[in-house]
Amino acid sequence: MKKCIVLLLVLISGCSSLNGVSHTQETVLAQSTQNPYQIADNLEFSEVWAYLMKGEEDKIKGDEPITDLCYFSAKVSGKGQITGDYAPLDITFNHKIRHHIVIAVLDNYALMHFILNPDLPVRKKFINDICTVASKFDGVQIDFESVASSDAAWFFSFLAELRYALGKDKMLSIALPARRTRIADAYDYPSIAAVADRVIIMAYDQHWSGSNPGPIAGLSWCREVAEFAKCFIPKEKLIMGLPLYGRAWQDKNFNKSVHYKHVEEIIKTSNIQPHYDPENGAYFEYEEKVKVCVYFTDQRAIYDRLKLYSSMSIDNVAFWRIGQGPKGIWQGISTKSL
Repeated sequence: MKKCIVLLLVLISGCSSLNGVSHTQETVLAQSTQNPYQIADNLEFSEVWAYLMKGEEDKIKGDEPITDLCYFSAKVSGKGQITGDYAPLDITFNHKIRHHIVIAVLDNYALMHFILNPDLPVRKKFINDICTVASKFDGVQIDFESVASSDAAWFFSFLAELRYALGKDKMLSIALPARRTRIADAYDYPSIAAVADRVIIMAYDQHWSGSNPGPIAGLSWCREVAEFAKCFIPKEKLIMGLPLYGRAWQDKNFNKSVHYKHVEEIIKTSNIQPHYDPENGAYFEYEEKVKVCVYFTDQRAIYDRLKLYSSMSIDNVAFWRIGQGPKGIWQGISTKSL
């Protein structure tokens, strides 16, 4: 739930001290390696949620200042059934936390249309499956990222039906994409906030793999997303998600089809001698420089976004995901007791 790598050659003129390091150099080095949390105010939130990917259980220690841990994720078959057995992580935390199972369908619009159809028996069975899985957890999170706009009404009624079926003892949270304006689609903030106990805004992927290079979650963009979310989601339900990952873009894409004319140009300009065998045909290899731009999340970026949300009186945050971020990300963060 996101800085471009630039190589800086710092030339410090003037005479060095006898040991080869000037006082100025020592000061710059100390400032660049200092943990930003050590010089920042402590930030307290009511709830701090974090996601843990299945298979990465060793990434969590049990001393993280989190209130809620979300297990990503239960598998949903093509028949609309939850497959596999799921249980909270067998680890002792030094404080009380809640455990949530995430039910995710990320890129299958046809499956969503099939599951959400109220006229088909699969919908009721799917809800029963979710309730069965939820029996071992404190809550369920729905992360359906491929619901068509035409299925919006089905989605809203599905969430209401699921909320009732789970009962009062289970928490229902919904993960939603970042928005800065209201859109007539299946992720309408007020409609979903009316049903869910918590709403996680995935305030990341401002720039993605298919876009031009840019920040994962620019600070001004995060502010706009949070301001919009606050207009429609009650304070106690709103959770702002933060990314712990980065993304790399290259300026050239070589994985594509090529015309014979282009092949001839490469052979000529690179002075290549192609190989040939009857089985595989003609082929060759050559090297070409690629410029790579990387935007990533370091401790400063995390703190700046946490400080932003705190200044906006947002009480709850979430991190996607444990194991992706820098060391020491939890320093300077505290949570109120559940």
